[in-house]
Amino acid sequence: MTDINIRPAKKDDMAAVFNLIKDLADFEKMSDQVCINAEVLIKDGFENNSPLFTCYVAEINNTIIGYAVYYIRYCTWVGKSVFLQDLYVDLNYRKQSAGKKLFFRIAKDAHEIGGQLDFHVLSWNPAMEFYKRVGAEDLTNNEQWHLLRLDQLALTKLFE
Repeated sequence: MTDINIRPAKKDDMAAVFNLIKDLADFEKMSDQVCINAEVLIKDGFENNSPLFTCYVAEINNTIIGYAVYYIRYCTWVGKSVFLQDLYVDLNYRKQSAGKKLFFRIAKDAHEIGGQLDFHVLSWNPAMEFYKRVGAEDLTNNEQWHLLRLDQLALTKLFE
């Protein structure tokens, strides 16, 4: 088995991360919803006095094979917490613990920040079993929370 290195992403990694973002969107059958590019990732994550996200990459032999993106949010019940936006590993590198290593890297940051670690998972995603094994609670089932969204079109319609 090849060694997998987990490290903070750099500006130069964003083209590879963006390609993986497109792969994730394809995997989730939502490729038409990707509206950014690598330049936006660079601006939002590295050229801002307050970066909008933190990114880790998984690499094998200096090739980026996965990534995880999170951001700090505020919960009025627990204070600062972490929202894991994306965690994805290239299909060719699955079952080698890269996803698990990325997840535990984010979980460690969340633990140090305090509060909680929140994330969403599609109901059909096989990773759901892993998340349950590590103690994640399905809030849709247990607390009846539902994730809702107003996309850009819906927001525009609100103000027409």
